[in-house]
Amino acid sequence: MPTEKHTNRNKWVRWAPNLDTGIAFASLAVMVLAYYAATHWLVSQVSVILVLGILTNIFLNVVLPVWWIVYHRKQPLSELGITTNRWLISLIISIGVGGFTAIRLYQMASGINWLPHILLNIACFWEPFFVFGWLQLRFDRAFGIVPGIILAGLSFTAYHIGTYPPDALLMFLFAGFLYATVFRITSNLLILWPLAFPIGSAIGTLMGGMEFTWDHVTIWAIILAAQLIFIGYTWRRQNRHYQQKE
Repeated sequence: MPTEKHTNRNKWVRWAPNLDTGIAFASLAVMVLAYYAATHWLVSQVSVILVLGILTNIFLNVVLPVWWIVYHRKQPLSELGITTNRWLISLIISIGVGGFTAIRLYQMASGINWLPHILLNIACFWEPFFVFGWLQLRFDRAFGIVPGIILAGLSFTAYHIGTYPPDALLMFLFAGFLYATVFRITSNLLILWPLAFPIGSAIGTLMGGMEFTWDHVTIWAIILAAQLIFIGYTWRRQNRHYQQKE
């Protein structure tokens, strides 16, 4: 297996932007445009699924980062937060953060069909993967821990601009900084998904007036399955490659 240590990884602030940094910023710009288009310009559910679900959430948010890091840069999936490193502490922290946030969700979810609402937010794996596993770790490598956290929080807020009111955007900014800080404790996505982040996201979608049905859950579950199959294939392929080299 490849090493998960990185030169100068623990510096709080540094200046080492490279092509990875540029690709990360470019993907964020496309994400902002795609999210705005899906929530404002597209009128049919089919077009939203095509643009936001397939083209954006599968290819831009998951396939591009995995292809760039693993297939192009020949780096391990741990560079995207997909790792077994420190999985237990990640799970414990996730349960703690998720349990605390669930109190607020319980207060807000009165009178709605809460189960499909939560399941859909769990199915949105692309969001913690894209914002924290992809963007934050690129910014971390380029600018250091503190700028990485700040830029991740700003990125998380950026694609919600124009869809949510200003007071909600402040909540997104706070949540982005919080989750980026939590993620940086272990740099393992298990610390956010599938528990802590989806519960917080369920609160955010309720604040946006969104309520999801089982039809929505089915569609996004299919999208999630496609994402996880691709990542699982990549994981297995990479492990086999390193086993052959040993």
